[in-house]
This record gives sequence, structure tokens and C-alpha cells, in this order.
Amino acid sequence: MDEWGGYSAFSRGSSKRRTLGPVSSLLALLAAFALPLNPTPQRPPAPGPVEEARFVFSWRGVPVGTVTLTRAPGRFTYASRHLHTRAGTHGERRREATLEVDDAGRVGGTQVLPQALWLWRGPPAVGCVTAREELSGREGAHCVTGGLAPWVEGTLLGAPFRARYDARGRMEALEVGESRFTRAGPGARLRAPPDFFEHGLPVEGERGALALEPPLPVAPRLPGMTPWTAGAARALAARVHAAFPEKGPGEADWREGGEGEAGGCLAHALRFAAGARERGVTVALVHGLLVVDGGPARPHAWVRVALEGGGTLELDPTSMDPVRPDTHLPLALEDARGPALEAGARWLALLRGEHRVVRRE
Repeated sequence: MDEWGGYSAFSRGSSKRRTLGPVSSLLALLAAFALPLNPTPQRPPAPGPVEEARFVFSWRGVPVGTVTLTRAPGRFTYASRHLHTRAGTHGERRREATLEVDDAGRVGGTQVLPQALWLWRGPPAVGCVTAREELSGREGAHCVTGGLAPWVEGTLLGAPFRARYDARGRMEALEVGESRFTRAGPGARLRAPPDFFEHGLPVEGERGALALEPPLPVAPRLPGMTPWTAGAARALAARVHAAFPEKGPGEADWREGGEGEAGGCLAHALRFAAGARERGVTVALVHGLLVVDGGPARPHAWVRVALEGGGTLELDPTSMDPVRPDTHLPLALEDARGPALEAGARWLALLRGEHRVVRRE
């Protein structure tokens, strides 16, 4: 599955896309761990009525698409929709693959399993199987190394993963690098595509600080944040701001490196965090909402810095505008090098309409 396998190539803390090694190197790695190879894969339940599950795909906590898995007698279908806005257009991309499978879920009578089916209808047993990414057709070793129930841990073509399962043995969540897939419950309603936040979120009230109702508390700082001077932090924000000639979403939003690119708020915040790390400073990435000129609340990202004299400083390197309570509403504070799991869960809560954006005077 391209999203699950491909996006996992963005390794945690890496600024470059990682290239997976050949099968020989994977086999050497497996031998080093002395994992058992399963010649007979675990059999999924016997085919019956059509079963379907939908997952929301988030990268660094930001929802960017959906994946729908469908199992029917004799076939398995994987369908993805990327819904993230790019360069002022809605850039929706649909991809779908249907594979003929036998009663055990194997492709065309072989010992090869579809990657998503192997993960979804599990939990898979400890050991290794040969599985295929549905969209790319890549095949190779997929292994379970252990994990503490309800979690299973292992590798997909060499990339580490964690998956959580419900009491029926169906996957609820998958973490691969900085990507996360969260199952949408039966009948769950999400804001409509082509972009999850195409129209923004309505704001109730005319004046005052922004807030959520019911509220979602946000910690003032993360453990491990490094005290820094306000002057040095503001100087770095100015350099990051100047490094992007275009402020719209672009490839820089998906990585930390590069200069002279188009990049949205996430790219600016990640670049700031990377620059701070080069100076021995750890800052926090803020996922939140931005309201401009009385418009709707739209997703935004900025940074929070711990100050040497106490307190914190929030900076928006995208616009260099002041971060104020009436324009910026923090939703979650995350490590800039992590998958932003709390932010992802809170974005999904907003998409389900569980919170309202209000102003309080």
C-alpha cells in the first residue's frame, strides 16, 4: 500500500526521503534478528458478506486523506483519496487497486498476501510473510516482531510499524514513521472532501480570544524544551521566513531540508525546529487554528519556545505576525520530530464536529 509503505520512508527525524534497500539486505536484516519465517500465512476468516473499513490518513498529525479497504468473496480492494490542498488547488487524487484473492487472502493462488489485508484482518502472527503493496506492486518481507496486546509491532519492507487491534481482531490504528491511519467508526461523518478543511471552521462571536467549546486543554510546554533567548529565536524566525519565496503549500511541507522552495505553515515550523536543533535548542510545534480578518478558522502551525527567564514565546515564521489569542488558537503541542498523535486525534475530533470555535471577551 503506497501510503502505508511509501510515506513510511519519511523516517522520524530525517530531513531526506529514505530509499529502502534491496531484498537481499532485508533478508540479511531478518537473519540478524533470527525471526521465524511463516511458510503458511495465518488464514483470515472465511469469505462471506462484504466487509469494509475506512481509515483517515494523517501525516505529522495533519489529516490529508482517506483509505478504504473492502473484502468481498474472491477479491480485495484498496482505494485511497489524498485530500490535502496544494498550491491553491484541491489536488484530490484517487487511486484504486482490486486483487483476486483466495479464501486464505492470498493473491492469485500464490503465497503472497496483500499488505493492507494482512494488516487489517489480523492481528498477524509473529514471524514473516511475503506481502505486496497494492498500488505499487512491490513485494517483500513483512514481519511481526512482537508487541504488547492490543498492539503489534514489526516491519513493512523494512520500515518499522505499530498497529492496534480491537476485540474482533480488526485493525484500529496504524503508525508508520510519521504517518498514522485511524479507523473511522461505522457511520462516522467527517467534513466533506475534496479538502477536510476546505471551508474552514465557523467562528462564533465577534470579539475576544479564540477558544474551543467544549475546551481541549493544551500544555504550556513539552518536556525537554530548551530555554533560549527571545532575540535569538526571533532572528531564526526571520531567517526561516526569508528562506521561502512562496508561502503556499509545497514539497517542503513534507520534509525539513531545502532552500528556495514553496512551503506552507508546516514547512516553516519544521524548518524553524530544525534550525533550533542545529543550535542545540529543542522547541515545540504548535498545531492550531488561525483566524484572519473575521474569516473562518483554518488549520495552521507555528512554534513555541521556552525562554531563559521563564515563560514561553510563540512565533509564526510563516507570516511573522504576532501570535495573539484573538488570531491563533493552539490545538496541540507536539515534538517537531514525532508523528503528532495527539494533534491527529484532535483534528479528527474537529472534523467530526465535536467542538465549536468561539470567541470569549
